[in-house]
Amino acid sequence: MIKHLIFSILLSYLALHSLNAKAEDNVSYVKLLGELQHLISNKQYAEAYKNSQKNYKYLGEPDFDYLLGISALNSGESAPAVFAFERVVEDKPQWYEARLYLIKSYIAANNLPAANSQALVIINANTSSDRVKTAAQTLLDISQRKQRTKARSFNQSIELAYGVDDNVNAGTSEDTILIPNLGEFLLSSDSKSTDDNYVKLNYKGRYSHPIDQQSSLSIGINTDWYKFNELSQYDRINTHLSARYQHQLNNTRWYVQAGVTPLLLDGDLYRTETTLTGGASYQIDKQLSLFGALTLGDMNNSFDEKLDNSFYALNIGASYMSSRWLQSVSASHKSEIASIESGDFNARNINGIYYQVTALLAQQWQLSAQTGYQWIEYQDEHPLFMQNRDDNLLIFSSSLRYLINKSLALQLALNYQDKTSDISLFEYDRFDTNLSASYSF
Repeated sequence: MIKHLIFSILLSYLALHSLNAKAEDNVSYVKLLGELQHLISNKQYAEAYKNSQKNYKYLGEPDFDYLLGISALNSGESAPAVFAFERVVEDKPQWYEARLYLIKSYIAANNLPAANSQALVIINANTSSDRVKTAAQTLLDISQRKQRTKARSFNQSIELAYGVDDNVNAGTSEDTILIPNLGEFLLSSDSKSTDDNYVKLNYKGRYSHPIDQQSSLSIGINTDWYKFNELSQYDRINTHLSARYQHQLNNTRWYVQAGVTPLLLDGDLYRTETTLTGGASYQIDKQLSLFGALTLGDMNNSFDEKLDNSFYALNIGASYMSSRWLQSVSASHKSEIASIESGDFNARNINGIYYQVTALLAQQWQLSAQTGYQWIEYQDEHPLFMQNRDDNLLIFSSSLRYLINKSLALQLALNYQDKTSDISLFEYDRFDTNLSASYSF
């Protein structure tokens, strides 16, 4: 009986002591919340955050985490703020003020996809007020704008090369030609193959500007300047300017691109090509994709109007990418229509097939190669040789690239062309090789 009485008294004492301790702790907790709220109201965020750090035993309490998150966010500590508000919204999903602060914390931490996701939760919620929805939409706009700004890019590269071209003018190896009804003629040096050394300077620049999550605009420039050692009449500057709009729709990327390519030969404008291209690429899976494009264009020659033409070109193909290899096969058709009747003998159809491969041999070594074959059919009889002309062109090029670092690279490039024709004047082979150094920035 006595033992039972003593046990009851002891149990009552422990219960009373526990209640007193809990009450004292509740008083301390309420007092702490009041102090933190006072500091935050007076914008003493650093002091509030410092005080919160001393009381980590209250982590997981929504009211404490809410104040901790506000003080951390305004003290420049985005990561602790994110963790604090994540705990709050997990415990109280409909505390939308806390969710708004979570969005702000994600934006500060540059976790923009998460910010967008949380903003959409509020916007699509049936229980959130119009005021809260408006605030969430404002934060969503800020996050998406920051995403677009972050995605802007401007890339440039400069390349300096020294090379040897064994047929600068794409001339024939024949010494004489036979012209119907006129006889055999000795060819001048301008019509025969001529070799020379050259220096080439290349500049590439590209600016990309995202419009939204699916669309972007880009402009680019790619210019080559060739300076030959002896044959200065073939010095040239070839520049390609382009503007492109693209839109991603599910697995398909659509684009439209406008371009202009002037060619200056020995300081004078020789010709200008303008193009408009529309195309798409479809991603079947992570490795395989299909692509196609249609181009409409115009060629204007400043020296000979018989070389002026308008054209259209169709290109289709497929590419396959693995961890170390990128391969593509394609087929093309191009039809050139002479702008004036006297130039009809230059009108032609070009059909071609191509194969391209890029291989990562090692961390710093990259090998690229391309080969193609073209069938070229002219549409009218040549006025001098009095016959229709058909050409075939074999193309092969390769390059071996060594990356010194992320910006600097060395490259050895080889290019070969072999053209056959039923008119011997237009037959040639050409081998061009160069060694270059490039710098990207």
